Amino acid sequence: MKDSAPGTVYLSDYAPFGWLIESVHLEFDLDPDATRVKSRIVFSPNLNSPEQEFFLHGENLRLISARIDGTAISPRITREGLTCPVPEGEFLFEAEVEINPGANTALEGLYLSNGMFCTQCEAEGFRKITYYPDRPEVMAVFTVEINGSASVLLSNGNPGPRGPGHALWHDPWPKPSYLFALVAGDLVAHSDRFTTASGRRVDLNLWVRPGGDEDKCAFAMEALKRAMQWDEQVYGREYDLDVFNIVAVDDFNMGAMENKGLNVFNSAAVLASPETSTDANFERIEAIIAHEYFHNWTGNRITCRDWFQLCLKEGLTVFRDAQFTADMRSAPVKRIRDVIDLRARQFPEDNGPLAHPVRPDHFQEINNFYTATVYEKGAEVIGMLKRLVGDKAYAEALELYFARFDGQAITIEDWLSVFEDVTGRELCQFLRWYTQAGTPRVAVKEEYDSGTYTLTFTQSTPPSAASPVQRPQIIPIAVGLLGANGDEVVPTQMLELTKDSQSFTFEGLSGRPVPSILRDFSAPVILEHEISDAERAFLLAHDTDPFNRWEAGQALARETLCYMATSDARPNPDYLEGLRAVLRDDSLDPAYRALMLGLPGESEIALALSAHGIIPAPEAIHAARERLLDALSETLADDLPALLDANAVRERYSPDAAQSGRRALFTAALALWSRRDGGARAASEYAAADNMTLQLGALGALLAIGRGEAETAAFYEQWRHERLVIDKWFAIQISHAAPDAAVAKTRALVQHPDFNWKNPNRFRAVLGALAGNHGGFHSRDGRGYALFADWLLTLDPVNPQTAARMCTAFQSWRHYDGGRQMLIGAQLDRIATAGGRSKDMGEMIARIRAARPQ
Repeated sequence: MKDSAPGTVYLSDYAPFGWLIESVHLEFDLDPDATRVKSRIVFSPNLNSPEQEFFLHGENLRLISARIDGTAISPRITREGLTCPVPEGEFLFEAEVEINPGANTALEGLYLSNGMFCTQCEAEGFRKITYYPDRPEVMAVFTVEINGSASVLLSNGNPGPRGPGHALWHDPWPKPSYLFALVAGDLVAHSDRFTTASGRRVDLNLWVRPGGDEDKCAFAMEALKRAMQWDEQVYGREYDLDVFNIVAVDDFNMGAMENKGLNVFNSAAVLASPETSTDANFERIEAIIAHEYFHNWTGNRITCRDWFQLCLKEGLTVFRDAQFTADMRSAPVKRIRDVIDLRARQFPEDNGPLAHPVRPDHFQEINNFYTATVYEKGAEVIGMLKRLVGDKAYAEALELYFARFDGQAITIEDWLSVFEDVTGRELCQFLRWYTQAGTPRVAVKEEYDSGTYTLTFTQSTPPSAASPVQRPQIIPIAVGLLGANGDEVVPTQMLELTKDSQSFTFEGLSGRPVPSILRDFSAPVILEHEISDAERAFLLAHDTDPFNRWEAGQALARETLCYMATSDARPNPDYLEGLRAVLRDDSLDPAYRALMLGLPGESEIALALSAHGIIPAPEAIHAARERLLDALSETLADDLPALLDANAVRERYSPDAAQSGRRALFTAALALWSRRDGGARAASEYAAADNMTLQLGALGALLAIGRGEAETAAFYEQWRHERLVIDKWFAIQISHAAPDAAVAKTRALVQHPDFNWKNPNRFRAVLGALAGNHGGFHSRDGRGYALFADWLLTLDPVNPQTAARMCTAFQSWRHYDGGRQMLIGAQLDRIATAGGRSKDMGEMIARIRAARPQ
């Protein structure tokens, strides 16, 4: 792979590294401004590689000395790394470098977070620590010595001898450099133990800063133990070290990192208490804990041959953590939330200038491909594969996968090979899900004649720069048929659409059925099915598939909002009455009914209008959504007080599924009722709230109707010393601001003394909230675009990764009117021509600017 030079890297150019690594010994002498790193690496020739120049990655390193087999050398040093001649056989390479963690604001490599040394090496951060072949397929056994004044000195693997200011760690399992981790700080541990299925005892530690975080660890620890047990029971995977450490870090670009035996977590993804965390926070923590733990096998023991295979570990592990959450909580609710997220984040990506296949074929900056397509669509692809082969074959294929590839760095083709071997099924067409960009559209036509019912599906995927030629995919379509009374006349069947157009026939029916298509969202496609509002209302009332019942309501809401945003149309009465019937059904899970009350987001409506050739007007979409919410509150006025009383949780707080579901329905109903009573009930609930879910829910209900100023001030005074809660305080004010006030509110908050823009969580809380306020961000005068661009340019020199990821706020710019396109285009041009722009953001802006008009 031509990765020793800057520019574009291509999958087709891949070539294995020319040397194998027998062992790695690292010694760190920690200092905030001048850390010394000594490396001793034993190399041997890779007989499966063509001859190539010996090159080690290295960036921002000051080389002090280098030796080969004890003899000093003078290697050639560039901005990208080190090159030197080497012996033909096995040899020992030694180097000593100096780095400056205190100046490392990019939070990649070794850096400081509130005085704590910590690392983030995925994807290419290890090259900022020492000279090394920083490639995922280069795997080695690491031994690490740490010298420093901190009370806690951690690295990967099992602990060895230690003393004051010194620690030794040895990881017996070969790993790539991106999984290396080191943490050093004055920390305290929340500790526990887990006994594996085979009887091995594992010490568990969750390390946090002293002085307030110690009492926020219990939930994460219990979630870890549940994940360990679940992975044994469902996938047969045991943990393989004597200790498992997690460290909470305030300054972190992502949610968490799965480093072998030493997971590093963003504090927001691990610390929780009822007073400071919402139910959504608890569920997110449970999922992320599980995700990073599951990586121990799907990512660590079996890893990626190259970064183009990123979806190999991420898609599979996202799918596994989704299974875990579904088992721990409500499977239908989890599925619906995942689809909401997919449509909000991945569909726009797949249908815009940032589109790329699940497995890209080239990149300039790999950090820009940690995307919803790789993660969420990658997980959907795993789910489709499981549906196509069935549960039993899936389990057999995974067992073969772990046995065949343990300790290796592999490809998507290797992954699919185990399914081919287990099932005897050829999966070349399925591979297109990994190699073609874009969201397929599946159009449906129905025919019924004398007891025979035919469904004809036609698939198409719009061509894009990423995939100019689109070939038909294999699409699993789960279908059930309902009779006139709502009973299933044909239970769920899995149809396989493999051609551009294909028909499926059902015979022996006593009457024309109502189809329930794409049950459980069996494939990540856009379904184009022209049915009447009456049929949708029927499905909303009767569909036995929970996802499609919710989807029927969402389809009615989308159409209603599209009509209301482009005309003086009144809300669809079928939707309002159907929703009332669902809410009155006490047999349904409260969390499910809460999702039913949720309306499609404003950006989703904008994209839906654009797909129908209508230029979206953000102010009209916002006004339509407000009118529909008012109509909902009016229609449900007789039901909401009883709904609130029935779902008010008065017992001691628990983040379990039952309680959190009731609170979800309570806060959703409270938001609607506040439109009827002027916020009186919400103000009362805010004053009495003993947990963050209710307190924040009541505050949001007040802000949404233009009230809550006093409560907002009181909230800050109450929680000003809780950094994660103050992130919420920043975000909720901008999220609930009226479109004409959102930019002004953001301008005021970026002047607040607690706005630490160098902290990724705080930056996202403020600027991410502005981008999420659809009407405010797309203010007709362009103030939202200008303010957002100002802060991207401010952040980029300090933290390129976070700045680049935030650029996605502009990805749908070509959907809007010419005036807004001109305003956004001016900001994109300003960023593109700014001096000192990072490679990360430069690539993202170039791709967004290249978007073609709709």
